[in-house]
Amino acid sequence: MFKKEDLTFRDYCFTKGLMTEAQWKQFEDLVNNYSMNGGLAQSLVEFKFFSEPDIATELAEAFNLPFMKLYAETASAPKEIIPDSFLRTHRTIPMFLLGNELTVAIVDPPYQDVMDELTKMTGHRIIPVVSTVTDFLETLKIQRGGFDEIQKIASTIELEKFDLVKGGERNIQQMENLGQFPPLVHLVDEIILRAIKGGASDIHIEPFEEEVKIRFRSDGVLHRIASFPKRFAEGIVAVIKTKSSMDMFEKHKPQDGRVTITYETRSFDLRVSALPTIYGEKVVMRILSKSSIAIKLEELGFSAANLALFNHLLEQPNGLLLVTGPTGSGKSTTLYAALNKIKSVERNILTVENPVEYQVDTINQVQVDPDRELTFATSLRAILRQDPDVVLVGEIRDTDTGTIATEAALTGHLVMSTLHTNDAVGAIPRLINMGIPAYWLAPALIGVAAQRLVRRICEHCKEEYQPREEVMYATGLSAMQGKVTFFRGVGCEKCSFKGYKGRLAIHEVLAVNEQIQDLIYQNATTVKILEQAQKNGFHDLRFDGLKKVIAGLTTLEEVRRVTRSGL
Repeated sequence: MFKKEDLTFRDYCFTKGLMTEAQWKQFEDLVNNYSMNGGLAQSLVEFKFFSEPDIATELAEAFNLPFMKLYAETASAPKEIIPDSFLRTHRTIPMFLLGNELTVAIVDPPYQDVMDELTKMTGHRIIPVVSTVTDFLETLKIQRGGFDEIQKIASTIELEKFDLVKGGERNIQQMENLGQFPPLVHLVDEIILRAIKGGASDIHIEPFEEEVKIRFRSDGVLHRIASFPKRFAEGIVAVIKTKSSMDMFEKHKPQDGRVTITYETRSFDLRVSALPTIYGEKVVMRILSKSSIAIKLEELGFSAANLALFNHLLEQPNGLLLVTGPTGSGKSTTLYAALNKIKSVERNILTVENPVEYQVDTINQVQVDPDRELTFATSLRAILRQDPDVVLVGEIRDTDTGTIATEAALTGHLVMSTLHTNDAVGAIPRLINMGIPAYWLAPALIGVAAQRLVRRICEHCKEEYQPREEVMYATGLSAMQGKVTFFRGVGCEKCSFKGYKGRLAIHEVLAVNEQIQDLIYQNATTVKILEQAQKNGFHDLRFDGLKKVIAGLTTLEEVRRVTRSGL
């Protein structure tokens, strides 16, 4: 469990009186129970044995290494010299390359096996420096100093070469006659690889009258990739259904399947849905990266105020906590990040989901199966007999589920779930309209977080610009004219000439206090509830989005695209 260098630091702490043997034993017990996935330094901070600055300072002194502030030094850092997975696993990041000497920042002791592997991997002499955990994580997000092993996987098929729109039917027919058209199983593999390399969240295989169209959803927007002659549609679908353990001979009923694919060090779950249409079966594959289950709340784009409020709600011993938003707004990611924060061996956490998107250690997960009468409601009733501390319900979609979830919150459990509403306040009338009595909901509901995903400006082609005066007025920023610098992406190869690369979330978090409880009891209108929430310091999605625009993270157009009202 502990390496030689960890024990060296332990002995250093004993010598300097920074820890006692009893405290180290307590730390060992905590590590045994909770694991040390974040590394020695982060674990010592999380378990309150050291502050972040102190652990970095003492590690530097213990191993006679310099301490370094990284955040301001990212511009000159070498890129794509170490795999991204290695950086994250071993908590190291390259900072300077001078001649044959590569300076790398670390947050844990300078483990000899890690230093040796870095030397072997890069061919350089490694010079370690120590940084704080937060500085390291922020720098890693900005610098993206490692290469993604998946990007190094070469494509085996040029999809563009076989694109019906670009090449035409005659050209494809000629290649097919010459045996140059790839086997469909290889074609499907290439489509999936392209989607994963491009960071797509969904793959759409769509049959039409004369073609089968391939589209990827990237950063929330669908893009056409290629089209093939319609005669290949049935074969492509059959390959996908075989991979995902569906009945390839059943073509007239909707089917769901799943397949796990591993590239290099990363695994992906593909959730597959087949739907009969008038021209054949349409298939959608949702790509779920298993690395997403390790994401932390701090990495989801919460503002400092919203994060503090959401963490406060998570610390409550019981109550109903909801995350709302449309499909594809990141609700499940937020809930899994919340589970990761609160899970421990001291808590019995159970989930009921349809389907189980990510499998999490130490958490008992139930998958809904209506064919076996295992619905959300029946599963939730059974879960409440399993002595739970925390219950996650994938979605409240009917009266029975909502009633049981509310009852569970009232009887001493922390219940988390999702709901499809446009905003946080809208969750209250929605639950009441489902048939949940106001006198139950008022004491049960502790908070609602609403969220949307906006596209992030590409850092490689980011430029300053001044939005049109009418746009500034429409977004309520006319007073900022000439006082704030705005940014946009002009488009480059890194972002496929879209101007955006990746996404981030915008949030609003409503905490239910006594005043709002009283309003729920009174069946007050959403307007009155919103007015009271604003008196309590509540800020809506547009406010959070505009803050991210002013911070140069996204654009006014993006915030207008995903939020309502005057934007």
